[in-house]
Amino acid sequence: MSASTILLSLPAGHHVADLARGTFLRSLLSARPGLRVVVLSPFADDPQLRAEFDEIGVACLAPPPVRFRVAARVVDSILSEKFLIQSRLRAVRLQRDRARLLDGWRGRRMMISLKAGVCRLPVSRRAWFRLAGAVTDCAGYRRVFQTYRPSLVLTATAGFLPVEVPLIYAARRGGIPQMGVDLGWDNLSSKYHTVLPVDYLAVWNETMRDEALRFHGFREDRVTVTGPIPFDAYRSPRTLPTRADFVRSFGGDPTRRLVTLATAPKVVYPTTDRVVATLVSAVRDGRFGSGAQFLVRVHPRDASDRYESFHDGRQIFVEKPFEQLTRSTVVSELDAVTPGTNGRARLAATMAHSDVLVNFASTTTLEAAWFDTPVVNIGYDDTPGLPLPLSIGRYYRYEHYQPVVETGAARIAGSANDLVAAVRGYLATPTADADARRQLVQRCCGPRHGNASDRLLTWVLETLTSEDADPAGHVGSTKTVWLNSKARGHSAARNGAPRR
Repeated sequence: MSASTILLSLPAGHHVADLARGTFLRSLLSARPGLRVVVLSPFADDPQLRAEFDEIGVACLAPPPVRFRVAARVVDSILSEKFLIQSRLRAVRLQRDRARLLDGWRGRRMMISLKAGVCRLPVSRRAWFRLAGAVTDCAGYRRVFQTYRPSLVLTATAGFLPVEVPLIYAARRGGIPQMGVDLGWDNLSSKYHTVLPVDYLAVWNETMRDEALRFHGFREDRVTVTGPIPFDAYRSPRTLPTRADFVRSFGGDPTRRLVTLATAPKVVYPTTDRVVATLVSAVRDGRFGSGAQFLVRVHPRDASDRYESFHDGRQIFVEKPFEQLTRSTVVSELDAVTPGTNGRARLAATMAHSDVLVNFASTTTLEAAWFDTPVVNIGYDDTPGLPLPLSIGRYYRYEHYQPVVETGAARIAGSANDLVAAVRGYLATPTADADARRQLVQRCCGPRHGNASDRLLTWVLETLTSEDADPAGHVGSTKTVWLNSKARGHSAARNGAPRR
């Protein structure tokens, strides 16, 4: 068997943390001697990251500059609308309606009418995907593929982040198989942007596998359930600091109970600071008992200066345990944020050692449930009467969040008074809703939760083996034509691609 090359795309900081700095990349290199891995990332110039890759013999290069032409943007918008119409997902409709309410462009109404008319044409999504591939500027990737001749392109978003879109279409033109690794539990059902037609897809759970088949047209044998790869850092209690060490690390008192708020970015909840003020007041007034303290864990996309005035170093603490990677201009500053050294371990300790977690319907609900920590969700707006697409209540209608709602694994606070009462109730009875939390973890992480990176590794190696053994191959004429030709419009369709 000839040596293979995998092109691994890491377009955002959390992908670096989960796929490169976790166990997956090193296990992949160990499992198949001679395998070459080339990382494609906008953080290729980050000195610490380059040193880490040099140590394990992995090349890292920045994505080539790509122009997103008007035609490509228009086709992508039509694909999103077609996805909404065909899937009928509430979350997708709410996402679209929210974007329209927030966009004051005067030509929006005419654009909506034109797009609605185009979407009624008898043209399949599969045909629109072919057109999208044809109008996407992929020329910058020809030299990358000529140089490294990858056997597989492994992407971290399957096209959710724009930086990966031309990479995926370029691989398709070259006849190179692509595998998407879905690192988020909501990406298949809550985004007004569809995944691209990659050849293989790895997902968290059976619900997501069903979504890939029903809403995105994947074949059954092309989707596998690995479990949540970001949670692999939580599987061993031995990696956790003791509660006393963790609480002392931010200046707290290990003898006091700990209430933690995981903040939301301003675009999600504009007045998170008022929720913080409510909880700070409750702590200081003794409504959570005399032995309570409060930690504000600032979201990577949130600004910590919104909360610094609350920090007193005695009962109230604020931390943002993230670092900024050196980035190229193809990725936003926010996407360059990644957990710091041992960042996942720090999050695990926060979830495990908090007595109650408060959040805004985020993934931290599931992470806290993993450690059997009670969760209170914010279910009210600071401004009453908001339309649903602008209200925090929209998240509790999203399909991916229904397991939380249906199991009752988190209490949803409908007002500031409800919030204080719910936190106080869990502090008094920490075992309340424990069965619901276990059900939630089983539904979203699978009955064998943990070791997701190992299952992804198996899927990647099996895919490499099957592609190497394919008599037709993907290194024949279709690949060679695109890689060696200067013709920009050539597109090679692959056998076995997802149905669209």
